[in-house]
Amino acid sequence: MLFVHGGGFTSGNKAGSNVNAIAEAMIPRGINVVSIQYRLDPDDPLPSQPFVDVVDDIVAAGGGDPNEPRLDAIAAAFEDTVAALGFLDANQDNLCVDTDRIAYWGSSAGAYTVLQVGYGLNQFGIQRPEPRVVVDYWGGLFRDSDLEVGEAPFLVIHGTNDATVDYKEAVDLTNRADVVAVSFALYTVNGAGHGFGATGTFTNTVEGQTLLERTADFVEAHLTGGTPIYGRFDVN
Repeated sequence: MLFVHGGGFTSGNKAGSNVNAIAEAMIPRGINVVSIQYRLDPDDPLPSQPFVDVVDDIVAAGGGDPNEPRLDAIAAAFEDTVAALGFLDANQDNLCVDTDRIAYWGSSAGAYTVLQVGYGLNQFGIQRPEPRVVVDYWGGLFRDSDLEVGEAPFLVIHGTNDATVDYKEAVDLTNRADVVAVSFALYTVNGAGHGFGATGTFTNTVEGQTLLERTADFVEAHLTGGTPIYGRFDVN
């Protein structure tokens, strides 16, 4: 499973975003976790042209603000995630990974990144190991129309009072999934804000499982077998 941390494309690192807790949930299920470092806005990244083109296309279609100062950082996050996937693909035996059975998981800016890499690069001819399942913790897809028929299922956790990434992102993405018949699980945390603590990822429960446990089971079902639980769930 590939994990991409949050931080608004300006901060954060591969050891953050509670990745240790996530790994502790996944490893007993036989799933290795790889958390990546990617270039951030303070690094003054210079993404390559194919990824600049992706961001320019999103902005031109109304999926982003043309005056957003972090556009190069966003493109760099996409590029570095694809590079990490390519590295994993080329070193599967040494790293004990199977890129034919891979999940993408991200939080906040990381969720925007994994959703874009998962669903929004095919039209640009950018090759990477494609996911069997995607996890979106309080993020969104820059352009929901990039989600198309036949794409990988996904899981979303999002608080209704999120002041950093509007809950509407979760609503719009799952509504699009209904249109194109992509399976999903949406956990709406009523009254919650942004982040692991605000949403109670480790404490709020659904049918006796924490939200993290529900996520881990969802990923496991798609990678190693089992019956995924799809649908819309309210968490109070």
